[in-house]
Formats: sequence, structure tokens, C-alpha cells
Amino acid sequence: MSFHVYVEPDLERKLEDFCKNSGRKRNAIVREALKEYMARHTRQNWPEAVFEFKPDAKFRFESYRDDLLLEREDIFANEDQ
Repeated sequence: MSFHVYVEPDLERKLEDFCKNSGRKRNAIVREALKEYMARHTRQNWPEAVFEFKPDAKFRFESYRDDLLLEREDIFANEDQ
């Protein structure tokens, strides 16, 4: 498949410089960039096990919330009034 994409002049210069320095073709760089972008921005990057996860109904995380809190010193407890 072939199509045209407009890029700003500054980005075009950067791309051309990158191609010259890397010795790679512009189309190869653009293809790789598109593949990487789509891989990072699609939901399929998560392992299927994440989507199939079923929580244990017996485990109630919220019931342990108070155990996670740190004790805090009351910094105003000894102030003279």
C-alpha cells in the first residue's frame, strides 16, 4: 500500500538527516515508526491473561485498608492553648 503524508519542513529535515546518518531508507524508518506507535497504543499489548482475570470473590481488598494505614503522630496534641 502506498500513500502520502504531509510532514512539517523541520520534521522532514530531521528525517532526512536521520536516514543519511543511519544509512536506512525513509520508507523503512516510517514503517518502523508506525509499527512501534501502533504497538504502544493498542490494547492488545496486554497479555490475554489480564483480560481473562477473574478476581477471587472471597478476597475483599477493602477489608484490609485500615491495616495499610501508617500510624501518624498528632503534631498538635501537646500545644498550649
